[in-house]
Amino acid sequence: MPSKNVSSNQETRLSLRLQKLIEASQKLAQVESVENLVPLLLELARAVTGAEASSFLIYDPDRQVLRFSTIQDDQIGDKAAKSLKETIEIPVGEGIAGWVAKERQPLIVEDAQKDNRFFNKVDKSTGFITRSILGVPVLYGDELMGVIEAVNAIDKPCFDSTDKELLVSFADLAAVAIFRARLLEERLQQQKMQIQMETAAKIQSLFRPKAPDMGSGSHIWAISEPAKFVGGDLYDVIPMPDNSWLIYVADVSDKGLPAALIMAALWYRIRSEAHQHQNVGALLGKLNKVLYDLLSEEGYFVTIFIAQYWPNTGKLELVSGGHQPAMRISKNMSQDIAGSRGPSLGIDRWSSYNKETVQLAPGESLLFTTDGVSEAISPRGEFFGMHRMVDCVKGVPSPPRSRRLWDLLKEWKANTEAHDDLTMLEIWRDDI
Repeated sequence: MPSKNVSSNQETRLSLRLQKLIEASQKLAQVESVENLVPLLLELARAVTGAEASSFLIYDPDRQVLRFSTIQDDQIGDKAAKSLKETIEIPVGEGIAGWVAKERQPLIVEDAQKDNRFFNKVDKSTGFITRSILGVPVLYGDELMGVIEAVNAIDKPCFDSTDKELLVSFADLAAVAIFRARLLEERLQQQKMQIQMETAAKIQSLFRPKAPDMGSGSHIWAISEPAKFVGGDLYDVIPMPDNSWLIYVADVSDKGLPAALIMAALWYRIRSEAHQHQNVGALLGKLNKVLYDLLSEEGYFVTIFIAQYWPNTGKLELVSGGHQPAMRISKNMSQDIAGSRGPSLGIDRWSSYNKETVQLAPGESLLFTTDGVSEAISPRGEFFGMHRMVDCVKGVPSPPRSRRLWDLLKEWKANTEAHDDLTMLEIWRDDI
């Protein structure tokens, strides 16, 4: 029969471990990073179970394996611990930890060296001698996060049911702490991404010029709204040496960051090439070759409607690279102007582009848009459509007619999430 002193010592040890479990709960609740949490987790696991060493094996659901995340042992150096984390994978179902992961049940192994499930590669690579093991799964609901192992009971031959109950309780605390830390890290990452995307949007806005004074009674109004923070729509107005203006609207065949990067490259290339070509057809041919070399392997392409405009006469030389027609508007009348049509940029390296000449009369507008205008979706899932565009601009007595179109589009979309970037650019001559 056990003496009162032995029983008293056991109660004292259990009381101390329960106290450590309470302390563990408080400490784990304060840690906000998984990286900082796991070492603390194992230090506390050793204290709760009275173990010589402990380890946390993280579960990889894609490969169905366990990997050492952290090892807490005074005898194993940092180099050996790093080697274990980098080289050892334990398939679910193999080894003691693999059995615990598969069965999702705690397990006490009194003599590891005699258990045929024991994975002795760790002992061989570190020189550590494993005697007894207590393994418990770390579960958050139905999600397996990993396995905690306590190794070699210090004050007795092996772990017992009390140790198992304590470590199971501790694993429940650890699962909540890990899940909470993950949520906090994800939220922080989302906040960082939000800041980065807002910064990218501000930078992209610098590519859109302010409406210049074109002179000779000619004017311009433009707006561009990406579907996400940044997008692939682009417009620009570039002064030319002969007092004309190079004007274009372009649309990259994608949205978001990839399209924004292509857009920036296109903006720079047009700016650098604009003064080196005598007409817009030759300029577009050069841009097509550059974009083909840059984009064709990735499957991207660009549509563009480009014009050279002389304000003093209203003359326009137009070329379309796979883009939708511009709209020529006068009082109560509109007409599609397709320009000299060629293929989208980046599809065929040897495509050529010829210009078409149009005369813009006093009081007339020319409206360039991307397909995000006609394809704007209402809360009922209905497209805005070309017919509404035409009806809207015909009903506005004087330019800029696109400003009324923009107001109507905002009403049409309401709070519906945009599916495509949207751009409008209008040039017009004062009525005499």
